Amino acid sequence: MTSALEIKPLDAPLGAEVKGLSIDGDTDTATLKALREAVDEHLLLVFRDSELPSPEALNAFCLQWGALRPTLADRSRLPGFPGINRISNRDEGKIVGTGGHDVVTWHSDLAFEPPLIERIYLDAVVLPSRGGNTKWTNLVAAYEALDEATRERIDCVAVDYRLRDGLDFVNYFMAEDPTEATRDQTRISLVQTNPRNGRKAVWPNTGPDFAARVVGMPEDEGTELLAELYEHSTQHRFVYEHEWCVGDSVFWLNNQTLHQREAFPGRELRVLRHVNILGIIHPVESSPRPTPAALAGES
Repeated sequence: MTSALEIKPLDAPLGAEVKGLSIDGDTDTATLKALREAVDEHLLLVFRDSELPSPEALNAFCLQWGALRPTLADRSRLPGFPGINRISNRDEGKIVGTGGHDVVTWHSDLAFEPPLIERIYLDAVVLPSRGGNTKWTNLVAAYEALDEATRERIDCVAVDYRLRDGLDFVNYFMAEDPTEATRDQTRISLVQTNPRNGRKAVWPNTGPDFAARVVGMPEDEGTELLAELYEHSTQHRFVYEHEWCVGDSVFWLNNQTLHQREAFPGRELRVLRHVNILGIIHPVESSPRPTPAALAGES
């Protein structure tokens, strides 16, 4: 392990700051193990005041965590690195900016064919003079704060997700090929369990890009349940807000958090790099929940 590695919890409902790590694409086994355990425990890791890695180093670092899933925004991918997406309110040559400058409401990134996105990397390249902060909410704490009756009610509930109707793939997703959306629907557990530590998180992922329907419930009842859980989970007491500085990187568990981007002045430039990493997530149609014995034997 890097001898200078330090992982310190943030004074916030989730997150830890990591010092002493260079994201150079060649992380040793002990350091990677420490980082894996830290993100599982704290849900989110912050790396500050570091030199941003090259696309080659960033791609190699992220691949150590799992296979990468390119975003639908195929026109915003970095040339030669389809797993790295440029999030910006401006285009750069042939790379189209995606994300705009208005508020992006609470959501987790969601794909429609397992394996799904478990971890996400994001770093800041260029920032506006104000605004553009990103917030994350702790869905493990939100689950634990529910009363026992509600937890029992939702523990075995599944949700069908699909892209919402009327999306403009070319202008909204910056996607040349809408077939990359893969299949229309994925069935996912409302309560997500981390198989490495057994911690549960409620995941009312009613994001802006897709529609969600609770399996086995009348549509209005399911919609009301998701809305109640969404409102509960996004309370300030569960939220960490990150005020970006150039050079910051954040790495988090996608299925045990929601995130939201605040608005910033549209006349100013904001550029970040984004990577989706595939991993263990619970689509009920393909992955059984881990047994206690399996959890006990997990290294």
